[in-house]
Amino acid sequence: MKRIHLIVGLLVIVAFVITGQFMMRDFPDKDAMSQELRVFMRSRHIYILFSALIHLILGVYLQIRPQLWRRTLQYAGSAILVACSVLLVKAFFSETYASQHASAVSFSAVIGSLIGVGFHLIGGFGESQRPS
Repeated sequence: MKRIHLIVGLLVIVAFVITGQFMMRDFPDKDAMSQELRVFMRSRHIYILFSALIHLILGVYLQIRPQLWRRTLQYAGSAILVACSVLLVKAFFSETYASQHASAVSFSAVIGSLIGVGFHLIGGFGESQRPS
């Protein structure tokens, strides 16, 4: 599971860089666009970074717990976080370029990320598998 989070985290970092380049090249005259749209695009861009950082931290520190209910919560949290990463990248394009206003995509992905992290938090408590 750690490896999956590392891979997803690195892929999402690549998506973060690509979306940043996309913003820079697609809208080179930032003074011509409205400040609201500019802030809106940046927020969606930062959400992608936030998602990547969650995966990278889990990829480094995740310890799968032996108890079934804890392990199940951790796996469910991981699945939710991966799905939310995909949704956040999708939201960058659909909300900023297609509609130019907020939709339920990014909101759902941020709330889903909160739930996924919460599952990891609850499932991760317990005795460590290794001595400190």
